[in-house]
Amino acid sequence: MRERMLFLSAHNQCSEEAELRTESFLVILLEKFDIDLLEYCPGARERFANFSPALTLHRVGKAVAPRRTLLRPLNRLRSQASHDAGKELRTEIKELCSQHAYSHIFISHSLLSNFIDLISSLLPGAVIVTDAQRTVSRTVEREGTVQRKIRHHYRKINEARVRHDERKLMSKTGLLLAASEWDALSFKALSFANAGKVHVVPPFVNLQEYQYTDPVCKENGIMLHWDMHTVQGKNAVMLFHKKIYPLIRAEVPDVQCYIVSSGVHPEVLALSRADSSVKVIEEPRQAAEYIRRSKAVLVYLREGSHSQKKILEAWALRTPVVTSLRGAEALHCEHGRNILLAGTTVAMAEHAIKLLQTPELGSLIADRAYRTLLNHYEMKNVKAKVLSLV
Repeated sequence: MRERMLFLSAHNQCSEEAELRTESFLVILLEKFDIDLLEYCPGARERFANFSPALTLHRVGKAVAPRRTLLRPLNRLRSQASHDAGKELRTEIKELCSQHAYSHIFISHSLLSNFIDLISSLLPGAVIVTDAQRTVSRTVEREGTVQRKIRHHYRKINEARVRHDERKLMSKTGLLLAASEWDALSFKALSFANAGKVHVVPPFVNLQEYQYTDPVCKENGIMLHWDMHTVQGKNAVMLFHKKIYPLIRAEVPDVQCYIVSSGVHPEVLALSRADSSVKVIEEPRQAAEYIRRSKAVLVYLREGSHSQKKILEAWALRTPVVTSLRGAEALHCEHGRNILLAGTTVAMAEHAIKLLQTPELGSLIADRAYRTLLNHYEMKNVKAKVLSLV
């Protein structure tokens, strides 16, 4: 007989990569459990309607949080994805726990700090599984000397509170899934007694979603592929167009630049109107087609850009990736073998030019990257690991 699981999730439109990760966990766990999905979201969504007979969907809308003069900025800095736990949501959790004997509880990263205490008190015998992926940047925007000083103190307090929450999480969870080796090590360092609870579940993709029978002809195109909902993502596009793209066009005059994102800042749209070689595609479902057509995918890897999944998509579609050094250590990659890493804007432009002018190099790097994907980031392998842990 299948066991029953309560799956807690929050819909957060600002973090597409984090939502995809949570949904992938749900798909995997449905193979082993009957799941009650309790989703904390601002409105009705049809994403999981009639998704599976083993899935029962419950939703609670987010209430407007009260204004606070001092703590509100601190709470915002602490975590953009942490939602105030309303009475309706707590009532729904208590009701579900009274109706069903859950053997496992899955709490997504966005609700960890709010519900770990409640769940552990309601179901002391259940196994609590937590996804501790860190996707929200703690970087503070610089808006002036006075604000910078004030926010610096908030950030210090914020970091101390986060460490306190993580220690509490380590003591109460039964299984903690970290998104990278670096995150796993940081959690283990907080509590050596609970280090055995921590396991790495890296970003992963389902290769079946990237299978195409028709061949594609590569063109002199490069694609910018990262989350442009964030300030960091928008600034990265502007930096690319100002400092990197002119160097590429000087060597490859007929190059085309594709920008694909579901939400594009007006400043980015203005680039496409001023430069005919820049094309903005606001339909994310077309991303795979433009990745296949391009000779290089440029990915901005920094906090707030949520780009590791973008690299894996390019690898799955056999297109070479050029990215920055920062953040690349979270993936199994080696410069010149399965990826091209750049420490400066000039180096990034040189790598892109090299891929545009020597397609055989791009093919070699893409093939090696595809094999890396199969060994480390393919959904079948990750699924087997997750199911063995729970």
